[in-house]
Amino acid sequence: MASIQYKMVYGLFKLLGVNKMLDKEGVEFDKLLETYSKKQKKPLAIPYKKMEGFDIETKTIRETTIYIVREKGKTPSKGILYLFGGGYILPPDPGDIVLCGQIAKECDAEVWFPLYPMAPEHKLIDTVQSTVKVYESMLSKYDRSNVRFFGTSSGGGLAMSVCMYIKHEGLSMPLPEKLVLQSPGLQVPPSKEQKNEMNLIKKDDVMIPPDFFDRIAPVLAKGEEEYLLIPLLFDISGFPSIDIFYGTKEVMYVYLKYMREHCKKYGVVLNEHVGEGMMHCWGAMEFVPEAKAVRQEYFAALR
Repeated sequence: MASIQYKMVYGLFKLLGVNKMLDKEGVEFDKLLETYSKKQKKPLAIPYKKMEGFDIETKTIRETTIYIVREKGKTPSKGILYLFGGGYILPPDPGDIVLCGQIAKECDAEVWFPLYPMAPEHKLIDTVQSTVKVYESMLSKYDRSNVRFFGTSSGGGLAMSVCMYIKHEGLSMPLPEKLVLQSPGLQVPPSKEQKNEMNLIKKDDVMIPPDFFDRIAPVLAKGEEEYLLIPLLFDISGFPSIDIFYGTKEVMYVYLKYMREHCKKYGVVLNEHVGEGMMHCWGAMEFVPEAKAVRQEYFAALR
């Protein structure tokens, strides 16, 4: 049974109509993108009081700012690339840094947290190429067997896109040891069949309307670059093992059965984690018991 705290958050999102905020089209959708573009330009507020036990190093790679989080006094041999979510339009928040710290502590790792370029000013190819450069820098410090990617929502899709780009372009760099993905978008826009399935459960999703995927796709990629948005149509043979998390009350849950078939087809190990009755990216709700529980699953997968 869901906790009181979770029910309160879910009810609040439903009351506020968060999913309706994203359900815009035409001029209204353009205004939405403009609003988020302004938010991206605000500096990230670091919750230093919560991070007193951690060193936070800042570096810049090709104009991308990266925060590197580790426990004070530690020199971990493992690196985790943390890719935040937000539909490639919403910037990260202080809770992302807090989770970086928790991952660093629980997994004895350095967590690399890039503020990657976002839409609408940047296309997905810019985001991917920026992230590849960060990953390349990580590989100069860690063996690939000690590198994992952790991504939430669009960050989970980005983790897949980075691996796809490396393979597609034939880059001379290995893929990471493991991908840990919370609620990733795996085919944007969804197929007609996927969209129909999403519409059957959209009443339960208090965050993301299915039509959002159709509207954001052309903003992110067109033409030859569209493959970056559709991992479910890409040859993922040779990819590392994947731990994937979905809640049954999010429209992206539809992707899970397709991903299961896709991984089986290409011989990729897939470990499934399903949150019964959980909403999109419920692990982000730090104070909710269900979030604390699923974070333990994140940590176990990332170790």
